Formats: sequence, structure tokens, C-alpha cells
Amino acid sequence: MKKILCLLTICLLVYTIYYFNHNDKITYISIGDSLSVGIDSNGNTNYGYSNYLANYLKDKDLLKEYNNYFSTSGTRVIDLKNKLETNWTITKDGKNLSLKKCLRDANLVTLSVGMDDILTSLTLSTVSVENLSNKEITTIVDKTIDELDSLFKELRKYAKDDIIFIGFYNPLEEETLTTERLYTYLITKTKELSKSYDIEYLDIYNLFKKNKDYIDNPTNIYPTTEIYQMIATKIIENYL
Repeated sequence: MKKILCLLTICLLVYTIYYFNHNDKITYISIGDSLSVGIDSNGNTNYGYSNYLANYLKDKDLLKEYNNYFSTSGTRVIDLKNKLETNWTITKDGKNLSLKKCLRDANLVTLSVGMDDILTSLTLSTVSVENLSNKEITTIVDKTIDELDSLFKELRKYAKDDIIFIGFYNPLEEETLTTERLYTYLITKTKELSKSYDIEYLDIYNLFKKNKDYIDNPTNIYPTTEIYQMIATKIIENYL
């Protein structure tokens, strides 16, 4: 009888500890480049997709914590990998926050990076975009994919739960067969790579292609605030 009472007491204690410590709320971190920051078509830091997503979770009483402190404009893949390897640390509200710890604590990570890499390669190319050969397209894309592979490998050391990669769109005014081939190849390879690391790929290419007015400033590659809200909606519909 004493053994049974002892066992029941232990079970009750374990359940009580679980009940008061178990928390289904989400710790969310957004990392990456200007899209993660929320730079709009006028070059202003406005509401990005992560802000809309965080507010949705908050309204549903599902948000424990959110930050996009580790998102910076112009970030390339190699920049983010270096920041992760060196455990980039920032001070916010008097507290030191390290990238590695924030990733370890996160239940959800959204990531957008690689656009600057592709555009830089196109700018440095010796020929115009419409004159790129299939070999040149492959070389440009494969370089970015190799760097993404290294980043994903490093990222998965710390972020063990859900990661959503915000996909690529064509920010160029040109809509040619060459740009179509380039982005089709880029998206296909990135999807394959993401799957190998159990990372979800959010495809937004056609969202932009069908609505060119989402990039309404010819001198700026960033979209309108409206599209950020639509990206957040796609994340909610597809993954939450």
C-alpha cells in the first residue's frame, strides 16, 4: 500500500510540474536580409512579414516571444553564416542576446537570404542578364546554393524546430526567358536543399510574377507593404 501511495505521489508531482511548466506558446525569431527587416518599395523600414506574423500569433494568444534583431539590410548568405559562427551578440533593453541562444530557444525561425548574392553575381557578370548562357546561369546559381548549404548546416546545429525559408522572386524589370530559366533553376535547387535539411520553402515567385505592381518603384527592388502582409498570410495558411 505504501508503495502504491508513493508511486501515485510521484506521478502527481510529475504531472503538476509538467502542467505548470508546459507552454505551447511560440518563441519566434526572424533572421536574414532586407526582406526580414521589412524594407519597403520606398526604402523605408516598415512592417515586414515577420511583424504581421508575430501580430497574428499574439492575437491568437500563441506568441511567447518574438524578435527580428538579427535581420539586417544587405545581408548575404556568407555574412549570416559568419555571424552565426562567431555567435553574433547584441544588446537590447539592457540584455545581451546571442544569435545561437535565440535560435536554440526558438520554436519557429523564418529566414530570407540569398537575393543580394544573386543580384551581385548578375551585376558582376560580363554579359547582360538576357544574354546569359545556361552554363553561366548554372555557375551563378550553384555558387549561391553551395553557400546556402553551408549556412543551413550551421543553422541546424542550433535551430532544432521549424524553419521556414522565404523564397525568391524576380526583382528585375526584365521578364525574359533567361530570367525565367535562372529563377526556375534557383528555386528548384533551393527547394531540394531545403528539404534535405527539413526546412520548409515558401514559394513566392508566382505571387510577384502575377502582380508586378508589388514592386512599384523602378529604382528599388523591394516590394510594397501589401506584399509583406500576403507573405505572412501564406505562412499562416501553409504552415500554421
